[in-house]
Amino acid sequence: MKIAMLGVKSVPCAGGIATYTLQLGTRLVKLGHDVTVYCRRSHLEGPAERKPRPYRGINRRLTPGISGKYLDAITHTLTSALDVLQSDYDLIHLHGSAPGVVLPLLRLRSGLPIVTTVHSLDWEGAKWGPAATAAMRLAARVPVRYSDRVTVVSERLQRYYADSFGVETTFIPSGVEMPQLLGANEIGRRWGLQEGGYALFVGRMTPEKNLELLMEVWAQLNTSLKLAIVGGIKPGDAYTQRIMGLAPGNVVFTDYQTGDTLGELYSNARLYIQPSSLEGISMSVLEALSYGRCVVASDIPGNLEALGRCGYTFEAGNAEALTAALQQLLTDETLVRDQFDRARDHVQSRHNWDVTAAQFDQLYRQLQESRDHRFERQAIGFAEGSMAGDEQVTPSK
Repeated sequence: MKIAMLGVKSVPCAGGIATYTLQLGTRLVKLGHDVTVYCRRSHLEGPAERKPRPYRGINRRLTPGISGKYLDAITHTLTSALDVLQSDYDLIHLHGSAPGVVLPLLRLRSGLPIVTTVHSLDWEGAKWGPAATAAMRLAARVPVRYSDRVTVVSERLQRYYADSFGVETTFIPSGVEMPQLLGANEIGRRWGLQEGGYALFVGRMTPEKNLELLMEVWAQLNTSLKLAIVGGIKPGDAYTQRIMGLAPGNVVFTDYQTGDTLGELYSNARLYIQPSSLEGISMSVLEALSYGRCVVASDIPGNLEALGRCGYTFEAGNAEALTAALQQLLTDETLVRDQFDRARDHVQSRHNWDVTAAQFDQLYRQLQESRDHRFERQAIGFAEGSMAGDEQVTPSK
C-alpha cells in the first residue's frame, strides 16, 4: 500500500512523534508498504534539498508552511493535505489530534481510508495560551468524526476518548528497539562523559519537561556526577536560554543527538531523569529502560504507564521529593544495578516495534478490504440500477 504520514516535523528529528514515525515507518517498509512522510524544511537534517532523498526506506516529501509558534504545524499539515489530494495514496496516517483539522479536506477524496494516532492531549502543553488551548480541545473532536480508525499510544488516552467522546479507540503500544550497549567512546572525547559518571535527560527543551526543577535540584546535590542534557539547542529561544542560565557548572548540553552517539549516552548513564509535568507516554523513558537504565521520573500518568513496575518516581513538581530520590540512588548502587534486567525485560515484553508494526499492517489491510468491499457494493448497485432502467419501456401514444 502507498501510505502518506502527516503531522510530523521530519524524519529523523528530535521528539517522540518523529521517533515513533521513523521506527514504525521503517518496519512498514520492510512489510512491503510504500511510506511517505511529509516533512517541514526547517526540521530536515542536512542540506535543505528540494527533493530530499529517502531515509531508511521512507520517502520524504516537503511542502511549505508559515513559520511561527502557532502557524507552523497547521499550515504545513494543510499544504501536505492539499498535496495528498493530488496524489495516489491508498491510505493516510495522521499523527496527533491538532493536525486533524485538515481531515474534512482529505474527505474530499472519496474512499481514502484515514487512520489518526493520538500521542498526547496536545493542549496540556505549558507553552500554549488560553486561545490555543481551547482551539486544540475542539480540534480533538475532529479525528473522532472524520477518521476511519483512531489509535492511541496509551491506556490513559484510550480512557479519555471513551469518557469524553464516547468513542472506542484502538490501543497500540509504542515500540522500542532493543539496543546493544555501547562503550563511552565519542561521548568521552566530546564531553568528558564516562561510564557511570553522569545522569541523563533526553528530550525537547520545552516548559512541560520542567527542566527548571531539575536544574534547581542538581545545583543543590552534593555529587561528582555530571548531568547531560540531550536536546535541541535553539540560540534565540528564551526558554532554552533560561535553562542554560540556571545550569550549574557540572551540567553538559550536548544538543540534539542521534545514532551511535545517542546510544552511547543512554548506555553509560548511571541514572536517567524525567521531571516532566506532561507526557503522553514518554518515548525517552522507554528508550532509557531498553538500555537497562535506572529511571527516576515524575509521577504523572504518562511516566507511570511507561515505567510499569520499573524505576523510581517522585511527586511531580516537588523539588524535595526529587532530591530525596536522587540522594537515595546516589548512595545505594544496589538499587541502581537491580533495575537493569527488570527494565529490559519490561520493554521487550510490552513495547516491541515489530509487534506494533504488525498491528498497524493488519489495521491498514482491514480498512483497505472494507473500502474495496464498499466499492464493490456500490458498483453492483449501480449496475443493477442501470439494468432496471434499461428494462423500462415507455408506452407509445
